Amino acid sequence: MGGLFSYDMVMSKEHNDPVTVGRYTTEFEAMLTKNMLVEAGIPAQVVGAMTAGFRAETPGVVKVLVPGDFEEQALVLLIEYTNEAEDAKDAREEDAGEED
Repeated sequence: MGGLFSYDMVMSKEHNDPVTVGRYTTEFEAMLTKNMLVEAGIPAQVVGAMTAGFRAETPGVVKVLVPGDFEEQALVLLIEYTNEAEDAKDAREEDAGEED
């Protein structure tokens, strides 16, 4: 899933104001992120899913939001996941190269 995560470092004026921690082109990608956050105990919601599937000059964006108090925790989790996914991809590529 290349380009799954796109982080937004948006600082909130109020700690509980929702902040965007990811932007996606599909609802599926956003829901994967939301579910991962919720499983880690971070409240999250998906917004913009209704417009993401439309074909238009300006495609819709699906956002994942968390309360401002959870922003740093959510971003750390997403970055760790991305790093693990990249490491796994590199390992698969190395294994494939050894088989040739």
